[in-house]
Amino acid sequence: MAVEWTITIEGKNEFGDVCRREMSITKSWESLFDGDIGFSIDDGKKIMTALQSAVVDHEAETYCLFRRVCPDCHTFRPVKDYTTRRIRTVFGTVKVRNPRWMLCRDCYPGMDVAFAPLMVICPDRATPELMELTARLGSMMPYRQAAKVLAEFLPIEPTESYATVRKRTIRVGERLDDQIMRETWQARAQADDRHQLEMQLPGDRRKEFVISIDTAHVRSSERNSARNFELVVARCGRGGRGEPGGRYFVSSSTAQHAIRDRALHALEGVGYGGFGDVTVISDGAEILKRLPRAMPKPTTHIIDWFHIAMKIQPMQQIADHIVRSRSGLFERLPTIDRDIKAVKWRLWHGRVDRAIRDLESLLARLNQPQGEAEFSIARLRNLGVQLLSYVRSNRSAIVNYGKRYRAGLRVATTLAESAVNSLVGKRMVKKQQMRWSLHGAHMLMQVRTAEINGELRDRLRAPFRQPEPSVPPIFKPKPPLLRAA
Repeated sequence: MAVEWTITIEGKNEFGDVCRREMSITKSWESLFDGDIGFSIDDGKKIMTALQSAVVDHEAETYCLFRRVCPDCHTFRPVKDYTTRRIRTVFGTVKVRNPRWMLCRDCYPGMDVAFAPLMVICPDRATPELMELTARLGSMMPYRQAAKVLAEFLPIEPTESYATVRKRTIRVGERLDDQIMRETWQARAQADDRHQLEMQLPGDRRKEFVISIDTAHVRSSERNSARNFELVVARCGRGGRGEPGGRYFVSSSTAQHAIRDRALHALEGVGYGGFGDVTVISDGAEILKRLPRAMPKPTTHIIDWFHIAMKIQPMQQIADHIVRSRSGLFERLPTIDRDIKAVKWRLWHGRVDRAIRDLESLLARLNQPQGEAEFSIARLRNLGVQLLSYVRSNRSAIVNYGKRYRAGLRVATTLAESAVNSLVGKRMVKKQQMRWSLHGAHMLMQVRTAEINGELRDRLRAPFRQPEPSVPPIFKPKPPLLRAA
């Protein structure tokens, strides 16, 4: 025994005509014993496909009829021909009639130009919602897995393969990148040196704009390039510790002006208008030092305290071991642990010159022959040389971290480290075996960044309205002149 369900879809268009479609779904009585209660996913796909086909047909026909009317003389434009066009949606592919209209011969005499109106609202042969969903899934998981998820829950045809997901993700990334590049031209006007004009309020942590920046290494797929390439990852915001981190941005270009333009564009989203204190926090890499030099003044560059502390930590552990051992080496270096703690204390309070002198004195004592425990001394000496070189090369970027910390300001690149992990690490590096091209990685990161910033849908739903295609403005008559003629 079987039960046949008939579903009727009825709609009324702008002219009052009623559009009606019917579809049937058969449910078998025997399937109840298998636990098949209600509509299945396949039944839902059939229903939504039929409903989507009816709606898309009606909307495409209405829009084409609307575009056939000449906006100048309000008469129908001539017909070039009729073709068909397949529009891919989240609920299946719909095949619609695709007419091509000619320009009005009375308004544009001598111009033999045709255009397809559906190209305006559906240039990719796919709806913006499907493009957005495909790009979002492609940026969150491997392309093959994203294609499987689409086919599992949506009435997507088998042609929606991983290659389609990859192409759409890259295409959406290119659009986002073009939008950002156009917007950065406006942000470049803020690159001139300007001074703080806001009132200096005591304890106002939101006065400062902070850029936490770091680099991420991605495995390269190009044979003629290095094994890895770098992506610049940053998070821009305002306020101190415990407040929202702000907006992300990722750039595959390490050029000075490219990083600066991206940073200014991201700062605009958090309220930066060219006035205010900007602080750049980085780990001291040479690539990242280019940003504070190109940013509007006043801009302060700060070395991440975490990287300084991690260079001192192994030295402190070796010194503590020497003190606990109470060997002959302890008799020659009885204050080694206190000396290293003093260096760390002075760097924390921004006393760089005194810290450098203490490090030089400590290394001079370690260079003397110690006899036993030569391995520990050699290791301690190498770590001390690395720390001294790091402090000397970043002397101007070491500030009073204790004062900033007590004021509630940021002293570490925690935001950038988390951005590298959430943006690049989970998709490209950690437990992932794929390799990437520089172009593909950059475009994928634009999609992933826009998704995390919460602006992917708004950027892809830009207005589709365009002026009359292929008509230079000089040849387009105005209505008063047309009536006078």
